[in-house]
Amino acid sequence: MSTPMKHFREGQTVLGCLFALGLLSDCSGSGSGAGPECDTADARNSVVKIVSDDSNNALVNYAARNSSTVTEMAKNTTTEAEKSAILEKARKGAAYKLDETIRMNSRNKTKRSVTCSGLLYATVADATAEKEVDFKVEQTADGKMSVSVTPFQF
Repeated sequence: MSTPMKHFREGQTVLGCLFALGLLSDCSGSGSGAGPECDTADARNSVVKIVSDDSNNALVNYAARNSSTVTEMAKNTTTEAEKSAILEKARKGAAYKLDETIRMNSRNKTKRSVTCSGLLYATVADATAEKEVDFKVEQTADGKMSVSVTPFQF
């Protein structure tokens, strides 16, 4: 084999090794010690809990008001108190789901935080409402995660 061809093949091998090493080391700095991520189970569960624990949750209120099942149950009552109780029970029984696709909007490495967006669904009886929610995931100095949801109107 000629010398130029030998060097070419050696060069290909070196480039292939460097490429594989780059994939393994994640040169972007976004690897495991770089800070919080949007799409972890903890972040997802925290977003759902924050919204579902909100007593003024506009998303679930919308779904409850647009549920034909809830409307039908409320029609059969005689007092406002009974209607309110039916609506409240429906709201408390809501099911929430954060969509599979979560988008990272920004990363602040200095503050060890990311801002994220995703579709949140609230289902009450036969009605489902959806809304894009924005949230922030921060990693505190002691390594714990903190999640906050940007308030929204529906």
